Amino acid sequence: MEDLERPYYIAYTVDDYQLLEVKGSLGALTNSRLDRGRYLTIDLRVGDYELDNTNFHSGWASVTPVFESIPVDNDYDALRNKIYLTTDQAYKDVLKSFSRKKAYLQSRVAKSRPADFVKMNAERLLDKPEQFDADREAAENLVIEATKLLREYPLIVESELAVEAGIINQYFVNTHGTQVLRGDRVYTIELTITGQDATGETVHLADRLIVQRRDDLPDAKSLSAWTRQLADRLNSFVAADTVEEYIGPVIFEGDAAGEFFRQLFVKNISNLPSPTYEDERFASMFPKPAFGNKINRRVLPDFFDVYCDPTLKKYQGLQLLGHYEIDDAGIKPQRLQLVEKGKLRTVPLATAPTKKIPLPNGHARGAVSKAVTGKASNLIFESSDQVSNEKLRQSLIELCQDVDMEYGLIIRKIRDLNAPNPDGGVRYFGMGQQDDAGLTLPLEVYKLYADGREVPVRGLEFANVTVRTLRDILQTDDRQHLYNYLIADDYELPASLVCPAILIEEMELGHREGKSQKPPVLPSPLADK
Repeated sequence: MEDLERPYYIAYTVDDYQLLEVKGSLGALTNSRLDRGRYLTIDLRVGDYELDNTNFHSGWASVTPVFESIPVDNDYDALRNKIYLTTDQAYKDVLKSFSRKKAYLQSRVAKSRPADFVKMNAERLLDKPEQFDADREAAENLVIEATKLLREYPLIVESELAVEAGIINQYFVNTHGTQVLRGDRVYTIELTITGQDATGETVHLADRLIVQRRDDLPDAKSLSAWTRQLADRLNSFVAADTVEEYIGPVIFEGDAAGEFFRQLFVKNISNLPSPTYEDERFASMFPKPAFGNKINRRVLPDFFDVYCDPTLKKYQGLQLLGHYEIDDAGIKPQRLQLVEKGKLRTVPLATAPTKKIPLPNGHARGAVSKAVTGKASNLIFESSDQVSNEKLRQSLIELCQDVDMEYGLIIRKIRDLNAPNPDGGVRYFGMGQQDDAGLTLPLEVYKLYADGREVPVRGLEFANVTVRTLRDILQTDDRQHLYNYLIADDYELPASLVCPAILIEEMELGHREGKSQKPPVLPSPLADK
């Protein structure tokens, strides 16, 4: 190695996991598997803290971190040999990447750039490992019982209930002296259903529960009630009228408000600083977060404060999912005041500083095959301009009346950023399918009339939504709603977002040209049940 760059930093992460996945439809299991595995991820750096091989992508291989499956048995020689071979390959790849990065920078006009890495204090956290105790039989019984009742809904042409349990123990060591053992678990229950009207147009609905404690899972009776509620709502939307166009005030409440903030705000403060791409075509495939250069600029109305705090386990009695004591780069987390009176003050960082944020802040999060970057954990949106939900609805009606509109819209569900597009589409590396309109499809939309009536409406999609829409929020209600989600749809990356319902002065929605096919020639056999 005398003539080669020596590594100045190495970190090893081992994710030791058990994953249970059970799926079913109409009272029958369609899939049931219990997976067990271990993955090694290596962060190996050559150069120095000012300039190393990271924060630079020279091709597809450099987009994802170096990871490899390793034996699940605790055989010392087998594990050591696999780690040795993986480290050797990682080192060879890093040398090539570092050489290309230096050549790239030398061919460009020199300009000031922040360091690639910062040396942090050594930390030690040896938590109690989680037990691999996923109950396959109990999950199968839940799925069978809950999906049986969907036989009563002949308008449903497709349905799937998925129950997953991810139990993981993460081991982390680095050359700074940090040692971490952290145990985590996540349970998810997701129901997706599709209905079809008499013309063949399809209607999609979905809902998801995410918890970290087995005691928080619903029992069979509660899960069946939850399933029936979604099926009943699907029936109402299949029978609902369509709207060709809407331009006017909108209320986002419940999960829709959470997903609204996730897609327009959280997405645009995450994964910073953006890497340099040797091939500019990659830059267009992985666009930079919109708020990367908006520090101390207004991004929300001045009545909003937002903070991100991984040290919180609860907020106002709500159980949060994004808690951790050491982040995935071995750094202690801290509360970040992201937004103060509408102005962006900082962003979550992993190990690389920016020109305006000189030090990491304990918000490094990653997973197998997903890079460790600055990501959200527990996000709290607080408003100083609060009214009751009834008053918020009245404000919507008043805005409509000012422009002689008969009704306004309330949106209660938007398609999850990482959910498959019901009309097709491809995702890359766990990225979401955010529509060209700026927000994913609204799934549950209601007309609100002056007399308080709510009428479901379907067939709409957003148009011309940008991050500036955040600044068009007029008012919020006084109820904080908990919205749990998985970053990149990965059970290693649970997050929580707490926010009120919001009223936006004007949004544009148009008719969605979704897929449709001829309805079945004969009635469903379930229609006679």
